[in-house]
Amino acid sequence: MTESQTGGAAVPGTDTASGSAQDAARPDTDSVIAVIGVAARFGERPDGAPGPRWPAGAADGRPVDPHAFDHRFFGVSPREAVVLDPQQRVLLECAYHALEDAGADPADKETVIGVYAGGSTTGHAALLRRHADLLPHVDDRQVRAATGADFLASRVAYKLGLNGPAVSTQAGAATVVVALHTAVQALLGGECDVALAGSVAVPGAPGAPGAGCAVLVLKPLAAAVEDGDRIHAVVAGTALGTRGALESTEDCAARLASASLRLAGLAPDAVAAVRAAGGHGVTDTAPAASALVEALLGLGEQARTGALGPAAADQGFAAVDVAGTFGVHAHVLLGPGPALRGSGVAEPDALSWQLLPFSARTPDALAAVRAGLGLHFEQDGEVRGPGRGAELRDAAWTLQSGRGAHPYRDFVVARDAAEAAEALTSGNARTERRSSGGAPQVVFTFPGHGGQHLGMARGLLRSDARFRRDLRECAERVRGEADVDLLAVLDPEGPEAEEAAQLALENGAVAQLAVFVLEFCLARAYQRHGVRPAAVVGHSLGAYAAACVAGVFSFADGVRMVVRRIELLLSLAPGAMAAVRLSEAELLPLLPHGVGIAAFSGPEQMTVSGPRDAVAAFVEEHAAKGLETRLLEIPGAGHSSLVDPVVDAYADFLSSITFRAPVIPVISDTTGTWAEPEEIVTPGYWCRHMRHAVRYHDVLETLHALKGSVLLEVGPGATLTSLARRHAELRAQHLTVQSLPHPKDPAPDVKVLLSALGALWTAGVEVRWPALHEGGSAPRRTGLPGYPFERTSFPPPGVR
Repeated sequence: MTESQTGGAAVPGTDTASGSAQDAARPDTDSVIAVIGVAARFGERPDGAPGPRWPAGAADGRPVDPHAFDHRFFGVSPREAVVLDPQQRVLLECAYHALEDAGADPADKETVIGVYAGGSTTGHAALLRRHADLLPHVDDRQVRAATGADFLASRVAYKLGLNGPAVSTQAGAATVVVALHTAVQALLGGECDVALAGSVAVPGAPGAPGAGCAVLVLKPLAAAVEDGDRIHAVVAGTALGTRGALESTEDCAARLASASLRLAGLAPDAVAAVRAAGGHGVTDTAPAASALVEALLGLGEQARTGALGPAAADQGFAAVDVAGTFGVHAHVLLGPGPALRGSGVAEPDALSWQLLPFSARTPDALAAVRAGLGLHFEQDGEVRGPGRGAELRDAAWTLQSGRGAHPYRDFVVARDAAEAAEALTSGNARTERRSSGGAPQVVFTFPGHGGQHLGMARGLLRSDARFRRDLRECAERVRGEADVDLLAVLDPEGPEAEEAAQLALENGAVAQLAVFVLEFCLARAYQRHGVRPAAVVGHSLGAYAAACVAGVFSFADGVRMVVRRIELLLSLAPGAMAAVRLSEAELLPLLPHGVGIAAFSGPEQMTVSGPRDAVAAFVEEHAAKGLETRLLEIPGAGHSSLVDPVVDAYADFLSSITFRAPVIPVISDTTGTWAEPEEIVTPGYWCRHMRHAVRYHDVLETLHALKGSVLLEVGPGATLTSLARRHAELRAQHLTVQSLPHPKDPAPDVKVLLSALGALWTAGVEVRWPALHEGGSAPRRTGLPGYPFERTSFPPPGVR
């Protein structure tokens, strides 16, 4: 007899003698194994009763059809699918659903996942050989590989990309418990971090009795709790044995039950239910699998209804006892999982915005995923009521960290289940197909002065502790250089403080410092979330934030440069800037003396700069004639001849700056093309930048050459995003994303930023999801609908 204890009370132990095992001592939780995922599919049982149904997320709820299979999902050709034994197909789908229920992404190569599974003997191989004339492309070796039970576990591991042991276990009626026992031993022995244990039995004809598949996902309890896994139950103990020559079936079952109880440190009355499966003459695996799932369902229902009470650790255990042919017996003892989060306890950040990403292999499957999630959240909202954001956060974390990232992607941003359901069912789908060439390059684009407004990024400051800490540190540096309290400007408290902040932002010096600091901190936030720029570019003032992020100079030196630049520009004769919608050729003849083009933003989008009175007169005259032109709320006249008197002074100051070669490529808004690394680190470059026009239209042409890149505006508003979207060719081939709302857009900052991260993810950018949940209580994984397989019927030759 072999015994294995994993739950509430005893260290792992084995005893191959026919007598009793050694007395058990109470262990640490490292020896406890949790069931963190389940998937099951059952047809009709031999007695005509329907098999158990697992809640949505663990199964698709349909009886087993031996011919139906989503071959494309698993990379199986139609020719191979015809040959593949139906139970191999069903086990593949069930294993994937079980991993989804556990929130365990097979693509996570840092987690070693083992597979322990077995099946029944089927007649599929004989059927293929009988119709070999219809399969000229198939030889007997291929038949054995496609139908042999020896390859059940290894095929699952291979097709799902798992990297742990793959062991097929064959024990007739006791297969599922033997697989469970073997998986438990592997986990306790450190052979894998997570283990799949299951069995499958699929008769050849659709609707035939005895069909069924169940797969459990197991993990050490301590790791499951630390990782925030949903715990269906714990495995308190398993025992295997064979009925002795002078032993009755009942005595053998009692002996194994006693062994598992002793190893678990439990009294017999702790077991609330014993489910028997198998029996004399039963050889297929479905009855035991059904009994095991029913036991788990019972424990889950008790946990949901609170039937276990406060002393759940010592009551409500369930046992499954399996008797097979030739005296084989197997016993498993299941217990309730720990209460990890009290229901009804309000989280401090319970109503925070959440990003819900989802994906699929095809557009139709993506639509089905979207519909399934919409229905799930609609029902969840009806059950829990409004304002239950903690549950939505768990759902967001499960989708972010526990589901595969497939080529077709979409997302929604919401605060509770009702909002999520409405967003998912609104029909406003944004489907993006990730390029097979890998993740796209992301270019950080930093806007200049002009997009600032009262309340910009206030929502981020109040909801993201890391962002607020970064900004506070940067604000302290600014206070030391310019005696400006940027925190009071960006996050004023009360009407009087807001009025003072508004007045401060009308001061050009304060506004430019606020924009520079905000853009630098926003770039750090993106990098913290895993978004690394392949290149950076800035528009006028934004070029300082771009160069700082690229490592051309330190943040401290960047603050000094911005402060000195402002001082010099404000020391000049009064100047002004205006936007004009004309081409360069049409505009130049209209410009008065001293007024020049300061920025080329598009073929017919210019900015002029010069003496205040001259610029104001130009705007007044030509606006009256119907020309689209307006004064900009930017003090001074940068990028014009008015700057000439202070260029030498700026050069002298720049000699005190420590320049370094950029670690990220920089596109120059002065030339419109790539900045030479040896040039951007000279004072002369930055003097020319202050004096010469911004050539952002040429920048867009350079960006267009970065095929498939994503342009991410890192700053307030959507000025650069709008410019990029007006470039017809660029708009068609590049994703453009803004980080913060336009001043007139009522959307919350956090929602817009999360939408930006969602858009980046849909394009194939890898997002560091844990960063979204720093600072609050840790989210946990939860149950969500499983992948909607798109099945095709593959009847074997000779079957209609």
